Amino acid sequence: MQALPGSMDSVAMTSELRFLPPWARSQLAHILEVTHGWREVMGRVPSSPWQPGSPIPQDLHYPKKYSSDDIHLISEECVRDRREGFEVLLEEWGTSGRQRPTVQDLLELLRLAKLYRAMDYLTINVLHGEALPRQDGDPIEDLDKALQEGLRTYDNFIQEMGASGEVQDIPSSYTIDEPSSDDLALTIAPVIDDKTKVIGTCNNLTPGQSQAESPPLDTEVLQDLQSSGFTHFSYSLLKEITNNFSNVPTDLGGCKLGEGAFGVVYLAKIFQGGHEKKVAVKRLNSGEIKVEGQFKTEIEVLSRCIHENLLPLEGFSCDGPDWCLVYAYMPNGSLQDRLACSGGSEPLDWQIRVRIGEGAARGIVHLHTYQERPLVHRDIKSANILLDGSFIPKVGDFGLVHLGGSGTHTRTLIKTTTVFGTSAYMAPEAFRGDISVKMDTFSFGIVLLELLTGLPSYDEEREGCDLLSHVQESEAEVEELLDTQAGTWDMNIASHLFALVGLCTEAKKKRPTMVQALYNYSQIINKQLD
Repeated sequence: MQALPGSMDSVAMTSELRFLPPWARSQLAHILEVTHGWREVMGRVPSSPWQPGSPIPQDLHYPKKYSSDDIHLISEECVRDRREGFEVLLEEWGTSGRQRPTVQDLLELLRLAKLYRAMDYLTINVLHGEALPRQDGDPIEDLDKALQEGLRTYDNFIQEMGASGEVQDIPSSYTIDEPSSDDLALTIAPVIDDKTKVIGTCNNLTPGQSQAESPPLDTEVLQDLQSSGFTHFSYSLLKEITNNFSNVPTDLGGCKLGEGAFGVVYLAKIFQGGHEKKVAVKRLNSGEIKVEGQFKTEIEVLSRCIHENLLPLEGFSCDGPDWCLVYAYMPNGSLQDRLACSGGSEPLDWQIRVRIGEGAARGIVHLHTYQERPLVHRDIKSANILLDGSFIPKVGDFGLVHLGGSGTHTRTLIKTTTVFGTSAYMAPEAFRGDISVKMDTFSFGIVLLELLTGLPSYDEEREGCDLLSHVQESEAEVEELLDTQAGTWDMNIASHLFALVGLCTEAKKKRPTMVQALYNYSQIINKQLD
């Protein structure tokens, strides 16, 4: 297998769909959006007893995983959120079941649906293989020509879309004389010769004055950036201090800290206030059409929602070919890596784990309660809980945060068929499209279970692949489930925390809010419960 461009990973026919790199997912989504081919794929996905890796049934009457109503609802949601249907399909189908669908399963569905352009892209550009044979009698040249023209039209349309979802004329630049609160120009730090420094004085740089071609920023984003108070870092600076966005991992002498659905994160050093400071630079995937939403959401949330247990944003960059977000660097990495003792790190003792759980809960509660309209994180997991030098947890990755309606913190905030987050952490109702603050409660319960057991949230090799099923199906006592690497647990605290996990992962109606869960947590660790 050959390495993917810009990635340390590789893709094979047997690779799970959820591991397709973002650039491949994005291009496939573009191709399948032109003729709504993703609907054809979704409508052909088999249901049980079919298992991933088995031949796709060709009988038209075999059980289907998704109904026509499911496809219609997702289509409506994609229109509202300006998303592409194939992305949503991958998020749902690609993470469902104990045995996950593979690239080979997708290829077979594309072949049966005669979606040859997507099939060729997957086999040639992603798998680096030869084009698969077509079915006899298909007018391939005319179909490919039509799809190519349609894709160009679609890409142009996306570039012209404004925040309202209507086609707008986007000016090449904004001209101003003096900056004011009404200006659409972006107030940022100018580029200077000494690219190892960040300065505080500001000039005005508009999209038309950028160093390189950038994705179009809508007016709302520009206004938010202008008032955010965050530092702007030039793209050339970030490129230099990350060694040209080196994809060599930090433990091998490079700059890459990690990679997620929205982009790659790099370690860098800057000089600010006369002192050297480490930062984490997230370069967003420019191929993703939802990148503007990610960029805007992170800045909106972190400019208004400041808390000791939320990851602080240092600044941003939008004057280059890729947008970037710059965060404070967390030297102890993610909770997921520390529980796995990645890089040979020492196991976390149980007292530190208990404090991490409480801090993470406080950060989530702040998201839910700091304003009248609560924010739902929707992607709480150990990989998104970062640890500073003192192991104080910082909840991060706010790109999926949903701003809810006004009202109580227990109400359902949104009904949607779009499923986000990581499957093992997701509440059952989320798969039905019901997103509320209690979704974060369920996810927190899984994180707490990781802290107690030291086990990963998902493991294909064990009985009960997801952690909650594994524990629920186990006949072991609490003492046997606890991670012995954490030292000698206080059994009273551990038993009550296991009980809290049970509450947090109950059915939605019985599940507490995070406010209630945090109150119970504090009572437990302060030994105020018998």
